[in-house]
Amino acid sequence: MPMLRRADAQPESKGVDGDPPTQRSFDSVTERCAPKSGSMTEALGDGGMRGPRSSGAPPSLNGTAPEARGHALRERANLLVRRNDYATAGRDYDEALALFRTAGDALGQAQVLMDRGALRLREGVPVQAVRDYDEALALFQGAGDRAGEGDALRARGFARAEEGDLGGAVCDYDLAIQLFLQLGDREPLKPRAGSRSPTSDVDGLVPSEQQPRARPHGAAHGRALKARGDLRVRLRNLPGAARDYSTALALFQGAGDRSGQASVLKARGDMRLGQDNVTGAARDYDWALTLYQATEDHLGQASALKARGDLRTRQGDLAGAERDYDQALELFTTTRDLLGQALVLKARGDLRSQQEDLVDAVRDYDRALALFRSGFERRGQAATLKARGDLRRAQFELVAELVGVAAADASDLEDALSDYDQALALFEVLEDGAGQAGVLRARGDLARIQGDLGGALSLYLSAKRLLEVSGNASELSATLAEIARTHALAGRAAEARAAAEQSLARADRATSPGHRELAEAVLAGRIEARQEEGATRDSRVPSAPKRYERERY
Repeated sequence: MPMLRRADAQPESKGVDGDPPTQRSFDSVTERCAPKSGSMTEALGDGGMRGPRSSGAPPSLNGTAPEARGHALRERANLLVRRNDYATAGRDYDEALALFRTAGDALGQAQVLMDRGALRLREGVPVQAVRDYDEALALFQGAGDRAGEGDALRARGFARAEEGDLGGAVCDYDLAIQLFLQLGDREPLKPRAGSRSPTSDVDGLVPSEQQPRARPHGAAHGRALKARGDLRVRLRNLPGAARDYSTALALFQGAGDRSGQASVLKARGDMRLGQDNVTGAARDYDWALTLYQATEDHLGQASALKARGDLRTRQGDLAGAERDYDQALELFTTTRDLLGQALVLKARGDLRSQQEDLVDAVRDYDRALALFRSGFERRGQAATLKARGDLRRAQFELVAELVGVAAADASDLEDALSDYDQALALFEVLEDGAGQAGVLRARGDLARIQGDLGGALSLYLSAKRLLEVSGNASELSATLAEIARTHALAGRAAEARAAAEQSLARADRATSPGHRELAEAVLAGRIEARQEEGATRDSRVPSAPKRYERERY
C-alpha cells in the first residue's frame, strides 16, 4: 500500500463524529483537502479526447437545441458505458461537454464531468478522473448546488483513494459528510430498547416507526458515509468503518433507498468475513441479496452471490459455493460486466483446484486471465497467474513424488515458473509486498523440491523481509516454518531450531495446521539433513530469479 500523506494523520473534523459542523469548520479544512496531483495531471496532457470529435450531432439529433442535444448525448454515453463501449461513450461525453459549455450551462457541464470521471475510473486512469471531479466541484460551487458539491467530493475521494492519495480521500469524504450534515441531515434516531420489527435481525436497521422523516439528501449522505467506511476498512480502522456502515444503513432506510441499503450490507458482510465473523457476514449477504433481487439489480445480485460463494468456500460448503459462482457468472455475463466475470472465474478456479478438478480449474484461470488482461486489471492478472502457477506446481510435485524429479515432465515446471515470474513482475509494479512474498515462497518451494536449498533459502528470506513490513503474521509464520525446514535439510540444526521457534511465536489462528506441524517437526528433530545439497536438483530450469541471487546465504 502506498505511504499515507500527512493529511492521513490529521484528526477528524468536528461535525463528522462529534458536534454539528458550522460553515467555519467546513471552510477550515477545505484548504488542506485541495488536490496535490496537479503536476501529475499536467504531465498527462489533456487526455480527454479518445478519438476525433464528430463534426456534428448524430443524425437523430439534428435540429435539436444544443442543451437538448447535450442531454441526449450524455444519456447515450451512459448506455454505452453499460455496454462496455468506453471509446464511443468517451466521445459522446466530450461532445456533450462542449455543447453545454457553448450554451453556458454550468450544471450540465458538471453532470457530464461526473459521468466522464466515472468512465475514467473504469478505464483505470484515476488521475484524470480526479481532474474531472475537480472541475465538476468548481462548477457545482459556482452554481450554489451544495448537494452536487457533496457528491463531487465523495466521487473525488474515491478517485483519490484509487490514485493512492488516501489522505486526500479521507479529507474529501469528511468534507462531503459535513456538507450533507449542514444541509439538514442529522444522525438517525436510535431504536428504543427492546423494540422488534421485521428488519430487527439485520444489525443497524431502524424499525420503520422509529425512523426520522426521509430527507432529500439522506441517500447522498449515506453514499458518502458508505464510501468512507470502505476506506476505513482499507486503512484497518474497523470500528470506524462499522460506525459509518451502521449510520449509512439507517440513512438509506430512512430515504427508502433499498439499493443503498444492499450496498452497505454487502460491504459490511465483506468486512465481517475478513474478521472471521462468518455468521454476521452470512446474514448481511443474505439480506443484501434479498434487497438486490427486490430492486432487480442484476449486478448487485451477482456481486452478493460471488461474496456468498467465497464465504461458503471458507465454510467447506463447496457444492453451495459452486452454485453461487455459477449464478453470479451468468448474471455478470448477462450484464456484460467483464471484471465481474473475471473475478468469479478466478474464484471458481480456486474452488475447482480444491476439488482437484485440475482441467476445469486451469480452464477457469485461462478465461479469467484473458478478461483481466482485456480490462488492463493488473492485480487480477497477478493473482490469477499466481493461482495458475500453484496449480501447475502441484501437478509437477505430484508426478515428481511418484517417479522422481529427474523423470517428471519439465513442461509443468516451466509453465509454473513462467506464471510466477509474470505474477512477481506485476506485484512489484503494484508495490504489493504480500503478493510478492507469496510468489517468492512458492518459488522457494520449487527450488527446495529441485534440491537447490541455497536458492530456496534465498527466496524464503526475501519473502520474510517483505512480510515483516506488511505485518501478515500467518504468512510470516508459514515462511519461517519453510526457512526452518530448509536449514534442517541443509544440516544447520541451530538455525533450523531458531526459525521454528520464531514460526510458532508468530503463528495466529490463520496459520495453517500444516505449517504449525512443520515447525514442531523441526523442533522435534524429525527433519533429516540431506547427504548432499543439490544432489537431486533439476538443472533444466533456473532455480531463482537473478535479482534475488545476491540475497543468498
